[in-house]
Amino acid sequence: MSDCTEEKEMPQDESPSDEVKPDLTALAAAVQSIADSTAKTSKEIYELHKLYHNEYAKRLTAMQEELERYREIEKGRAFDGILTEIARMYSDNVFAVDDIADEKTQKRFRYMFLDMLQLLENNGVFKQESKQGDKRNTRYCQVTERIPTDDPNLHDTVAKSLNIGFYIENRTLIKEMVRVFVFETNKEDKEN
Repeated sequence: MSDCTEEKEMPQDESPSDEVKPDLTALAAAVQSIADSTAKTSKEIYELHKLYHNEYAKRLTAMQEELERYREIEKGRAFDGILTEIARMYSDNVFAVDDIADEKTQKRFRYMFLDMLQLLENNGVFKQESKQGDKRNTRYCQVTERIPTDDPNLHDTVAKSLNIGFYIENRTLIKEMVRVFVFETNKEDKEN
């Protein structure tokens, strides 16, 4: 027979499974290598995804905060904090000018407070100052004391204003503290 068609005879002591064992071991090692490589790649992809998500979330948060700042500027609220502090300084100290003994110093402080008030008004801040007998403005006034009265016409009117309040449009910067009259019927009227 020819060399090509000759079958190779297996030795009797070697079985086909012994021949396949090295190939199976090599195949198992290759599969394990692929599995390890896939696990490593999956872990790297997960870490990249996590980093991307965190970075994206930070950028999205920063963009949202910037948008909110622009909205505040558009609504005119960008300077509310500063204007509130100026209004508070005015409100807390304007009546103390009367206690200054030196006329020159007193006059200078009056002008300073007028300048502060002008600054506030130029920025849209208005003064809330109730007089005795005025109806209490529930939006801009805070009641500190209720004074009972028998006159129903005085109910919820200002007995005394304790400070000056300030507001911008419909937003209160500093509430005016007031004492108000409250109508109470006599106990005798309730019994009858």
